[in-house]
Amino acid sequence: MTHSHPFADRLRIVLTTVLLASPLWADVEPVKAPPFAGRISSFHSYDRYDFSYAGRECIVVTPRTVAPGKPWIWRARFFGHEPQTDVALLEKGFHVAYTDVAGLFGSPKAVAIWDRFYAYLTQVHGFAARPALEGMSRGGLIVYNWAAKNPDKVACIYADAPVCDIKSWPGGKGAGPGSPADWAQCLEAYGMTKEQALTARCNPIDHLEPLARAGVPLLHVVGDTDEVVPVAENTAILEERYKALGGSIQVIHKPGVGHHPHSLQDPTPIVQFILSHAGIPLIRERIEWCDIWITNAEHTDLPRVLLIGDSIVRGYFAGVEKALEGQANCARLTTSRCICDPVFFDELTLLLAQYRFDVIHFNNGLHGWEYTEDQYKAAFPRLLDTLQQQARGAKLIWTTTTPVRHRDALDKLSETTDRVRQRNAIAAGFVEPLGLPVNDLFALVIDHPEYYSPDGVHFNADGIRAQAQKVAQTIQPHLP
Repeated sequence: MTHSHPFADRLRIVLTTVLLASPLWADVEPVKAPPFAGRISSFHSYDRYDFSYAGRECIVVTPRTVAPGKPWIWRARFFGHEPQTDVALLEKGFHVAYTDVAGLFGSPKAVAIWDRFYAYLTQVHGFAARPALEGMSRGGLIVYNWAAKNPDKVACIYADAPVCDIKSWPGGKGAGPGSPADWAQCLEAYGMTKEQALTARCNPIDHLEPLARAGVPLLHVVGDTDEVVPVAENTAILEERYKALGGSIQVIHKPGVGHHPHSLQDPTPIVQFILSHAGIPLIRERIEWCDIWITNAEHTDLPRVLLIGDSIVRGYFAGVEKALEGQANCARLTTSRCICDPVFFDELTLLLAQYRFDVIHFNNGLHGWEYTEDQYKAAFPRLLDTLQQQARGAKLIWTTTTPVRHRDALDKLSETTDRVRQRNAIAAGFVEPLGLPVNDLFALVIDHPEYYSPDGVHFNADGIRAQAQKVAQTIQPHLP
């Protein structure tokens, strides 16, 4: 990393990684992992194993084909209820796991049970080190309390109408009726009196900081008229606090729906969220790099514009900066990371936390070809979610990925261009419903092989000039 003094006119951060170590999601399945014991039955046509471990009833459902890295979703409470997300993930190669902690309400006793089951699944059966956690209703207590103790062992959390504060449920100290019988059992599980419970910091809403620091993404699905676990006393408080800590949380609201039914009839948004965080083995390129450049970092007299992309953006950045001189201060985040790589979001959130931008012109699509288009599609909502939540009201402009031509035969398009078209179509499916403006650089250059440098990917001076002009013209109407 190299940079000038933070108050200098230009700030540049260059991060280069060569021949990185093994992926985070390396396939760790033992050669001879023992089979699960107990009774075998069918769970929506998948093999279900019911067995006892460390004195607790456990369930594991196995996929027909195990995905690389052995990803899994860890269900808390109410196994089999509204199973559509679990079934969809089984189809993607996930395992589904469950261990019974009924009557413990996410207390330290429950967390200790989960610790033992986690060690068993990861060490004996080679399950991935970071599962997705799924908590419905009171299951929210155990998923959050375990995650707060083990933030480095969590890929993401999907919580459905979750209890986030025992005072709300089962305590009934707010708008909801609570449950006197469950409240008494909850107090016993925690070893507290009623008076102690009112001030105890033992709830999901009380210990979010470890999760925010670890960058654990959250998804809540809630019914807006839930009277059992009122949204205002649970998810709304958690959402506000997590955002204040810089965490990423998405909440899907179901208007006119109460505590039931849980989940979504079509679980696609939930499944895509989980796949984008817990289901994709990381793939490394031979050389990986990140280039962050902030012009006039100490000045606030002009609007600030951020260009996000790769070496294509880095090529035309200087031309855009010159075209907008006196109108805006320009910055760039150019990187070799595909949005399927969680490290991309580390780079993005680092920058968004440090600077406020009025306009963000963004693209990602020419790297990460080892990832499938399905994986790209699963990851794209996180890009939009991060920008919408952390860019502090910046005007967002999507720009299409440019075509690729045959090296030294620039009159012919490379086969890679077919995949570029697919990725552009995927992006359009997300940005167009939001009404985001689109800068179509693909259309700008598709009929101009004379714009390309000999490698068929990058552009010569004429191509760079044409793109810079188009980008500047697209940004100008959106400057405040």
